[in-house]
Amino acid sequence: MSERITEKSRYKKIVSLIFVILCVLSLGLFYSVIFRGQKNESIEENRTLQKVLRFSMSGFWKGEYQTKMEDSIGDQMAFSIEIKTGVKKFYNQLTGKTSGADKVFVNAKRDGGKQSEVLENQIAASEKNGGGYQTEVLENQSSSQVPVIPPQPDKNSYTYKEVVAGKVYKIDESGYLLAMHHEPEEYNFDLYDPEMLEEVTFPKYLFFIETSESTDFNDIQKSRAFEYIKQTFPMDGYDRLSFNSFDEYKNYFYQTDHHWNFIGSYTGYTKIMRLLEGEGVDVLRPSGRHTYHTVFNGSRSRDNLLGSATEEFTVFKFNLPEYKTFVNDVERAYGFRNRYVSDEEYPNKLYSNHYGLYYGDDRAKVVYDFNQPEKESILILGTSYTNAINELVASHYNQTHILDFRYYKEWYGEPINAQKYMEKNHLTKLLIIGDISSLGYLRKKGGQ
Repeated sequence: MSERITEKSRYKKIVSLIFVILCVLSLGLFYSVIFRGQKNESIEENRTLQKVLRFSMSGFWKGEYQTKMEDSIGDQMAFSIEIKTGVKKFYNQLTGKTSGADKVFVNAKRDGGKQSEVLENQIAASEKNGGGYQTEVLENQSSSQVPVIPPQPDKNSYTYKEVVAGKVYKIDESGYLLAMHHEPEEYNFDLYDPEMLEEVTFPKYLFFIETSESTDFNDIQKSRAFEYIKQTFPMDGYDRLSFNSFDEYKNYFYQTDHHWNFIGSYTGYTKIMRLLEGEGVDVLRPSGRHTYHTVFNGSRSRDNLLGSATEEFTVFKFNLPEYKTFVNDVERAYGFRNRYVSDEEYPNKLYSNHYGLYYGDDRAKVVYDFNQPEKESILILGTSYTNAINELVASHYNQTHILDFRYYKEWYGEPINAQKYMEKNHLTKLLIIGDISSLGYLRKKGGQ
């Protein structure tokens, strides 16, 4: 009996020692920041990193300090990317919920750009048939350059299949990774201070992006999200990017990323300009279309290490006049388009975020200056959805200021006050762009 107790005691000591070693190692990896300094951004993930904060009693009581400290530990710890990758791989192996996605990824290159070929054929067929329901959006534009997508029938029967973590789903065997939809009543919409928006005396508009989170593809015609948003955000004008079926959704959004693709973002741009300037506005026409021969592994796939992407990264090209960009008040290039040199030459790493790398990462403030003093200047409030269309919209104005509420307060030390900001910078219109999850946030189950 005493031998068994001794063996059990020895086992506990070993486990305790391993735990202590891991804790010391983790603390050492984190506090090495004292000697090597803090990182501003992650090239692999193409995002701004959370820095270690000075202690604030008010922030502590609100819980903001604890949350940001937790984020800073994950972001500033040495080898954080490698650790995150290892943990996610282990989790996926443990749960066995990768649904054979890795095989799809391995075979993606073997497809020889099949997705691009399908898109080209679809565009050609659409042009031959004279367009479809998109003609009113893309009217008077060169059919050799702009894809016109015919309406797709609604199947009316889709199966949501969980892929991993109870958050990412596939519809049938489509290969598309989606977030499960939620009813608009499940969201809080106070991310943008309602009183602050109400005080804006300038013309103000909202463009809503329907996504899988606001749409039940088995009951798509009964989606109430847009009407709910209109009631929640009193504005002077509204419009949206919408779709009538899952097949139409696939034309506008990436296979494994939550953002809109080059067709979706361009369609959104044309609608936004008509919302802001009327039906007679002269929108930009693409000068060409370019596909980079790399598998675009989007956020929903990257974040869960699901190698399920099979599509390449395609963009429209535009001939724009010269302009300047100021990122957080410093003149610098926004995005890494200059690194996308040819079909085969582009940033390509394990966590490559081609949407963020090409169009630009999320920043507190980005200002476009097209030096057109005879034109108006405007303010855009949005998140990463705006990145793909920032320069297109900005080309119509003298200056365009884009603010991201997620980073603005931390960077500038105060929340966004649109009225004061517009008065100070001589801006004459306000535009909010977002989907349901960037305009609000899900309530916690069982409470507010």
